[in-house]
Amino acid sequence: MKVTLQGKNSGPLSLDQKDFLASGGEGSVYVIGQTAFKIYADPKRMLPVGKITELQALKHPDIIRPQDVLLDSAHTAVGYTMRFVSDAVPLCETFTRAFREREGLTDAKMLKLVQGLQALVGHIHGAGILVVDMNELNFLVSRAFDAVFGIDVDSYQTAHYPATAIMPSVRDWQVQGLAFTVGSDYFSLACLVHQMFRGIHPYKG
Repeated sequence: MKVTLQGKNSGPLSLDQKDFLASGGEGSVYVIGQTAFKIYADPKRMLPVGKITELQALKHPDIIRPQDVLLDSAHTAVGYTMRFVSDAVPLCETFTRAFREREGLTDAKMLKLVQGLQALVGHIHGAGILVVDMNELNFLVSRAFDAVFGIDVDSYQTAHYPATAIMPSVRDWQVQGLAFTVGSDYFSLACLVHQMFRGIHPYKG
């Protein structure tokens, strides 16, 4: 399919099978160079452009936020671009002893990853945004274990677009309804950090 970047004079881009990376319930992802293109199967489910605009407040390079809006030939918004992260693994893989021993993930390296994760969360909060669904599937770790990347950023809570979902394993059950706060984010972060250091969820020991 052919798409254009809204507000850019770069001309149409062709996304075909050679660029295809993966597909899911919402749509498909294509990759060209260091840029990923998320195309929604149903344009009606497209992330609101207003939320993409509010997410631009996130400037940390390791937060993989939506960037440019993608338009089809009828000038309908059908997706967005984001930075493509290669050679990385889901954070949850680092929780197991087998992975740590096989990959040489030492306690010192894990401490640096924890500090990197703390820095990401601090930056997000500084921008007036909440992660909310801060679970172990929404972060990637570089193979060199020197960086943590925030993904699925379209689910973050911004000023005018509240979050609607959170994994039960990282939820602060003191929060009533969807009234998430910086404090509930830090509760979720504590669950992740415990797993990063101990390899097990704090309530499953």
